[in-house]
Amino acid sequence: MKIESKIVGIMQPYFFPYFEQFRLIAACDLWVVFDIAQFSRKSWITRNRILNRDKGTSYLSMAIRHTGLDTRIKDAEIDNGKDWRAEIMNKLKVYQVGAPYYEVVRELIGDILGANYQTISTLNTAALKGVCGYLSIDTAIQVASALPLDIPDQCEPGEWALHISKNLGATEYRNAAGGKALFDDKLYASNGIKLSFHVHRPRTYRTGHFRFVEDLSVIDWMMWNDRATLKEWLA
Repeated sequence: MKIESKIVGIMQPYFFPYFEQFRLIAACDLWVVFDIAQFSRKSWITRNRILNRDKGTSYLSMAIRHTGLDTRIKDAEIDNGKDWRAEIMNKLKVYQVGAPYYEVVRELIGDILGANYQTISTLNTAALKGVCGYLSIDTAIQVASALPLDIPDQCEPGEWALHISKNLGATEYRNAAGGKALFDDKLYASNGIKLSFHVHRPRTYRTGHFRFVEDLSVIDWMMWNDRATLKEWLA
């Protein structure tokens, strides 16, 4: 699969991730949801944090079925026999008094969660696309397991992105700066791909009578800030 765009970003499908991931997505021409990696139950794939009146923060989590140690993310299933969606929507009520964009964001999250998903990857990809739409991010989003990728079954952690980028005809791969140690820039350069790193840009914003907590789910950012401000921060 060749693409006209050249800057590629790749990351596992996290559950309503923090705002910085959307800054990284916005800086890319193509975003690949890396759902062919091994699934980990205790990770940001199944949960994220929002504010909590009593404890400071609390988790929004989806219910998942039992999975084996060799399960890939794309095969990890949601346990739809449990009413986890209602629990999430109930926890969002913490924003009802004070957060100026509670109604519109609650409707957005409700619409995303209201669809019928069988796997974690499909839900998280839909959530990613839904938030990107809300923030007017026009980066193309593709899922790794749905692409005709010719890549090895096993790779070093920093080499998955190289093989995927080569398959997609990319000239630049952009990754979060926190993973810089995993990558060999000479190896990427020898394959004609520029390696670049997204620098985290910390921000604070008013959160009413709550204490501000950094790097919560993007849901928190959308509750307190208007879309024009968020789009400006994406730059």
